[in-house]
Amino acid sequence: MTRDVVYIAAKAPRPGFVKTRLARTIGEDWAVALYRAFLSDLSARFERRCLPFEVGWYVTPPGAWAEVAQQRGTRAGDALVLEQEGLDWTERQSALFSGARDRGEDKTVLVASDSPHLSEETVQSAFDELGRHDLVLGPTFDGGYYLIGTCTCDWREEVLDGIRMSESSVLGEIVDRAHRLRLSVKTLEVTFDVDELEDLQWLRELLGQPWHVDLRATIAVLEELETQGVLPTSTAG
Repeated sequence: MTRDVVYIAAKAPRPGFVKTRLARTIGEDWAVALYRAFLSDLSARFERRCLPFEVGWYVTPPGAWAEVAQQRGTRAGDALVLEQEGLDWTERQSALFSGARDRGEDKTVLVASDSPHLSEETVQSAFDELGRHDLVLGPTFDGGYYLIGTCTCDWREEVLDGIRMSESSVLGEIVDRAHRLRLSVKTLEVTFDVDELEDLQWLRELLGQPWHVDLRATIAVLEELETQGVLPTSTAG
């Protein structure tokens, strides 16, 4: 049997540490509340169902797991948890994939915690594509990515080496680098992550669709943001 593992990258939900760009418009407390809701809903979607892949958490800073675990509906001790290693996000991603073989993983996927609408079907598609490609990426509309995955035997640290993650061209740079390394790349469906106020509007419209009603925590925070006048009242539907 192959061992496929998806890791959810998560930060300790602290003011000034999560959703900092969004906090400039909705305030630190609301930004933290929203991020907590993201973690809760991602846990509900990926940890409380019988899925054909394992689920782990890739957390920061050191000791953050106790805070992240509070958002889960399951016991804190029953999870696969790794602490992020490296000076920046580039190094931390490489560290996760470089250690995959020693952890006994055949295919490893890393997803962001900024897209609570990420579906299990999308993650499964990533694992399926890793049977045919060396690298899988889930693009975002702003030029970044919400998912990256590889087979243990195919990982090349040069794919991310020196890539500046904050740039809008980051996805294209990784794809170009992979092609230069003669690695095949598959991109999945394009979506958004929640970093700005405009992203909240997109998220609110998306959560109005019936297949996203399971994101209860996120919906509750968005409704409270409307009630408090932080967000304009939705006219969707």
